[in-house]
Amino acid sequence: MEIKQAVIETDHLSYCFRGGEKVLDDINLSVPAGSIYGFLGPNGAGKTTTLRLLLGLLRCENPGIRLFGHQLHTSRIEIMRRTGSLIEQPSLYLHLTGQENLEVFRRAYDCPKSRAEKVLSITGLSNAAHKKVKAYSLGMKQRLSIAVALLHDPELLIMDEPTNGLDPNGIIEIRELIRDLSQNQGKTVLVSSHLLTEVEKLATHVGIIHQGRLLFQGTLAGLQNLQRQQSLLEIEVDKLTRAEQILSTHFQVLPKHGFAVQVVCPDADQAALINYMLVSGGVRVSRLGVAGNDLEKLFLQIISA
Repeated sequence: MEIKQAVIETDHLSYCFRGGEKVLDDINLSVPAGSIYGFLGPNGAGKTTTLRLLLGLLRCENPGIRLFGHQLHTSRIEIMRRTGSLIEQPSLYLHLTGQENLEVFRRAYDCPKSRAEKVLSITGLSNAAHKKVKAYSLGMKQRLSIAVALLHDPELLIMDEPTNGLDPNGIIEIRELIRDLSQNQGKTVLVSSHLLTEVEKLATHVGIIHQGRLLFQGTLAGLQNLQRQQSLLEIEVDKLTRAEQILSTHFQVLPKHGFAVQVVCPDADQAALINYMLVSGGVRVSRLGVAGNDLEKLFLQIISA
């Protein structure tokens, strides 16, 4: 199997805000060239801080941030010429048309005029090019923001929660655009999200971050394989709190689920032991079985481990 060179690499990246609060702890990212890397985690997990550090928007003494094989702290200008980003929406001029907005940024980036037409086509906004941006939907504004990020034809695109606040149709449009950027435009895309279902539909590679620590990194197929290797037992009991107390000494117990407790169990044959532990502890078991373990449940297992 061909191993693609990493476009983004961090080496034991940690970061503290003023006051000493550590928000990132030993992050080792590896984003392969040509991938769509889904950077997944709950709100407040450290995703945006990581992306800001990669773009040099936060000062960091750690020299172990490399993009395109170059150290960020010594080659920032060269790296930024090859990188586009959407961390926060650019200040779009609502009284101007989409094309006029792009012209403002095109002149700032010193790009050829043909590039504005190209990015309008890529983002599906050609027919709305002469429409005032104040009449754009939120999804159209987001696509125009991505068009701005693509003006200088970057090799790498970094986006923070690009579907946040969009309606279902807008989410689908952004998803299809990101897929096109990777498959047809040759871009490497790093996209953060707190929505596992979106990452699952889009990404080729996944990194899961929680409380500033990278808990999983690998291909989407690798995450799905991990899902298949994990058994999840669901036990209906009459005393939920007591059942959790008993089982948590030997097993990973997930948050309460209705009238049942869910237990991560690598070997489903341990069901008999679990039943014995509960009954011996004075808990009545009315049902015990293997639950469907989708990726959403696996994500909860990973971040609650």
